[in-house]
Amino acid sequence: MIELLFPLSIMLYWFAEGVSEGFTWAGNRRNTNKLIGGTKRSDALLDYHAWRILENIGIWGAVVLAFLLETSFMRMFLLGAGGWFIGTCLYEMALNYVFSGSIYKKSNFKWHILGMNIPWVTGKGIWALFALGTALLLVA
Repeated sequence: MIELLFPLSIMLYWFAEGVSEGFTWAGNRRNTNKLIGGTKRSDALLDYHAWRILENIGIWGAVVLAFLLETSFMRMFLLGAGGWFIGTCLYEMALNYVFSGSIYKKSNFKWHILGMNIPWVTGKGIWALFALGTALLLVA
């Protein structure tokens, strides 16, 4: 059971992070998406602060569950990496949905980290993250 909850906690964190970060960048879409709303909207699934609480539950869940795992380091790594790749896919989908109304990023994108431009998946390419994560979980 813990081996199932560990990657699910990682995925919960990433999905909630995608929703709340999408809300940060959304502009007018803040008022029309159905996942997250501000303090004055009741038609969204949850408000901003509830999504932030889910992020924290995901982080704490992953940390606590990692300590409780009674397995080899390699298995824990595969479970964590699988959850991370699937979670990253969910993050991208949630962020894009809240920001633009589509789960797919429509244009080429590069991460700008430490002065470097790192190409990132766009469009339906995000499913490769999901597939890689699923493969790692199945190997674990």
